[in-house]
Amino acid sequence: MKIVKKCLVIFLSLTIALLTMVIGTTPASAQTSSNIGLCAHCFTAYRECWSYVWGASSYGAVDCSGLIWSYNGVGGIRTDMLSASSEWGYVYNGVPNIHGLGLHHPGHVGVYVGSGMVIDAQSPQYGIAYHNLNSGSWVEWFKIAGVSYPYQGWVLLNGESFYYENGEYLVNTSRELDGVVYTFDGAGVSNIAPPDSAYEATDYSDAIREQPVNYYEEPVYTETYNDYYGDTNAQQEASYEPEPSIEPEPQPEPSVAEEPSVEPSKEESKKEESSKEESKKEESKKEESKAEAKKEEPEKEPETIIEIIAEYGYEDDETSKTVSSIQTRLYELGYLQEKADGYYGETTVNAVKLFQSRNDLEVTGQVDDKTNKTLKSNKVESNFSILKNGSFDEGLTIPVTALQTRLVELKYYYDDVTGFYGELTASAVRQFQKDNEMKVTGIADVDTQLSIFSSKAKKNPNAGSAVYGSSGAMITKLQKRLIELRYLSGIVSEKFDDATLEAVHAYQKASGLKETDLLTPEQLEVLYSDKAVRSPDYDVLKYGYAGDDIAQLQSRLAALKYYDGKTSGVYSNTVVAAVEKFQSDNDMDVTGNADEATQNLIKAEAQRQTTHVGEELILKTATITDDALAGIADSRSIELSLNDQATADTDPVQSTITLSAVFVGASALMIIFTKGLKRKSKAAQKNK
Repeated sequence: MKIVKKCLVIFLSLTIALLTMVIGTTPASAQTSSNIGLCAHCFTAYRECWSYVWGASSYGAVDCSGLIWSYNGVGGIRTDMLSASSEWGYVYNGVPNIHGLGLHHPGHVGVYVGSGMVIDAQSPQYGIAYHNLNSGSWVEWFKIAGVSYPYQGWVLLNGESFYYENGEYLVNTSRELDGVVYTFDGAGVSNIAPPDSAYEATDYSDAIREQPVNYYEEPVYTETYNDYYGDTNAQQEASYEPEPSIEPEPQPEPSVAEEPSVEPSKEESKKEESSKEESKKEESKKEESKAEAKKEEPEKEPETIIEIIAEYGYEDDETSKTVSSIQTRLYELGYLQEKADGYYGETTVNAVKLFQSRNDLEVTGQVDDKTNKTLKSNKVESNFSILKNGSFDEGLTIPVTALQTRLVELKYYYDDVTGFYGELTASAVRQFQKDNEMKVTGIADVDTQLSIFSSKAKKNPNAGSAVYGSSGAMITKLQKRLIELRYLSGIVSEKFDDATLEAVHAYQKASGLKETDLLTPEQLEVLYSDKAVRSPDYDVLKYGYAGDDIAQLQSRLAALKYYDGKTSGVYSNTVVAAVEKFQSDNDMDVTGNADEATQNLIKAEAQRQTTHVGEELILKTATITDDALAGIADSRSIELSLNDQATADTDPVQSTITLSAVFVGASALMIIFTKGLKRKSKAAQKNK
């Protein structure tokens, strides 16, 4: 019975867990399809890593519009969600603080989940993505058809509470609600969670706001199925025929009965003539006033016809480079982050829309004559933002990668394109600024980037040279070689600093070259070859140097009990201290540098010490041999090995003596063993 109960408990627990995963923890609102429910649905897709499948809209497999539509079929027509919206606006004017809004740019839609974040089904490669709003080239936001948005009250999303007021959640403010003061941060999250009943009381009504916000001025436009999925072979166009105008039928003039003619008198005829003259004068005055009025009226300007220069689907051919020229200009201004390819695709459409929105043009994604004229203007708003140490690519935008790639083209940057703005990138920017007579800061401000991305930007005049102030792998290689040739001491800093410049000057002087703040590619080629001139002080060993001669120095100092470190071949601080102690004990100038005199004395003392130790070893070995011949050998051979282990050294002479002593000891042991066998043999014969 206990086993049955346990199994039942486990089954129920798993069922609840599965339901929690599928449904989520967001409490259901009074509405069937709410903005919070849509956001929870999108978070589920992101956390469960749903697949991107073109045209799909089922649980676990969706495309961009399918992600929205798979939530209770909201959004209207999948291929035209924007036109089905009741309210929309441009992203560059700001996105309202409303969860679950739709986001759109040509060919793609996503869901704004609040706090500046977006979830969208991007591609088979990236799947469901959760990223910053600014990392995508979004053009419009819109309320999704079929989704209810809160007007007043609390909502709960991912365990965080938000309060809506007049249709948007509060940010960076405080409110006293039901006697409790709540504080809302920049993301709209409340510092205190309200009672559970507060979420159920939220008003999702479509009440008209007292002062409605007009987020847009232009009419909503629609897109075809092919605009979403990139099929340019079947563009659908809507045609509108104006209603036929109905002109009024001409009415017959009323007939007038003829009266008998009566000849007027002389007085009457005079009156008639005078009245005719007056009427003529009045008519002439009227004509004159009409003529003056016509002169004063401004001439009507002829209706301008908008000429489309390039739009989606256009492609350059052998005779036209229109698209490439547009793309090149967009690249120079930072709206495109890749060089021109001659095809007007979605990337170019998005770049043009962003350019138009930044420069107060009608946002169409098409390059008309007005947009083209603005593009060519010098007074134009760029899309560059300041880049400096610590900047990095984020989401779909790659400003640092684009900058590094451009600096590689201009021969200022020689390292890997990482998308992170570190010291190597700053060094390349500094060198560019210096060569172009700009303020040298290492910060890629707007003016610097405009100059770098300009088609008139010149390549590094010292391309391939190691230049003072630069950094990177080239400088690391240079420093290592200067250390090998004994012009530079210390550790590699990866930066062409003052110490490196001093070493370069010393090399140039020794090589008969003019002292400058750089080494040309030709000079570097010689430096890395066997033709390179060694430092005049090559044999003076000092801190930072490395080589076999330093390893030999360490070995000899160890034999003299001045050095107890590893035989590393590097002139470290420990070696400096050992040399200083030796120089002091031998009444020499204490410098810590092993010049020729110091090296010779160390070598002589080490050989003398080695000879003395060798003599003692020979005497001890002879004693052991005599004892072995007398049959009384004991553990002295082992004692010899242990007591004199400290005298082992990499010096060739000392190593030879040590090996000889070991050989003699081994021979003595063999004699002892042989004599033992002979004794046993004689004893066996006697027993027979």
